[in-house]
Amino acid sequence: MNGVYIALRKTDAPGLVPGLFSRLTRGRLITKYPHAGVIVHGTLLHITARDGMHATSDYRLADWDLFRVDVPASLVLKRFADCIGCKYDWLSLLGFVLPWRVSVRHWLYCYEWVFLALTGELPGRRVTPEDLLTFSKGKHGDQ
Repeated sequence: MNGVYIALRKTDAPGLVPGLFSRLTRGRLITKYPHAGVIVHGTLLHITARDGMHATSDYRLADWDLFRVDVPASLVLKRFADCIGCKYDWLSLLGFVLPWRVSVRHWLYCYEWVFLALTGELPGRRVTPEDLLTFSKGKHGDQ
């Protein structure tokens, strides 16, 4: 798979606690996508509570909807390298239940990471999966 894709997870994460978090995310955001990442040349770049910012080729493509974007792979990879060491941003998630946004430098949640990967900027507002789809050129599946 060549190119850059927004990867939106369409299934709940495996395990009791991650699965519960997936269901809570879907319910609160009224979305079918509880997690997001960016796929660059077949490698999933994402941030999770357990592993922080990381890359993996160990994922089931059937669990994800992919949306092609016109962002150079080299740029996304540079932004990813700049984020190595970032932790999962639990505080920003409070912005989905409180009327204000809370953020900590070098912490991101998955949708913030994808926004940063695509734009080079940290979002100044809450980001949802549907916000990310504004960057896509349509669904491309596993091409």
